[in-house]
Amino acid sequence: MDMLLLGETIVSPSTDGTGDYLGFWMPAGGNDGVAGVEVFQLSSTSVFKVHLQTKSSDQDDSGATSIGSVALTATSPPVLKFDVAQAKDLVRYRVEVLKASGYVHLQFSQPLWAPN
Repeated sequence: MDMLLLGETIVSPSTDGTGDYLGFWMPAGGNDGVAGVEVFQLSSTSVFKVHLQTKSSDQDDSGATSIGSVALTATSPPVLKFDVAQAKDLVRYRVEVLKASGYVHLQFSQPLWAPN
C-alpha cells in the first residue's frame, strides 16, 4: 500500500472471499495508543476488518501479532478508531477480507501514541 495516495481501494476476491492486504512497517511511538482508519466508500458490511499488527525489528513478518482491530460495519463514510496496546518496535495495518464480493476505499491514519 502506498501512503502517498489519498486512500486505497481493496476488492475482495470473488472466488473464496478471504485474504489479507498488508501495509508497510512503521516505527511504534510507544506501547499503547489509538489507531484509525477513514472509510470513503464501503460496498457492504461485514466484509473487511482492519488490524494493527506489531513485531520486534529482529522478528520476521510471520511473527507479527494483532494488537487491536475494528470491523467495517457502516456503509456511510465513517472515521473509525480503535485502541492498541503492547506495541513492540514496529507496527503495520492489515486489512482482513472476511467474505467475497465487496470493496472498500479507505485511508489509514498514523497511530497516536500515549506517553510511556
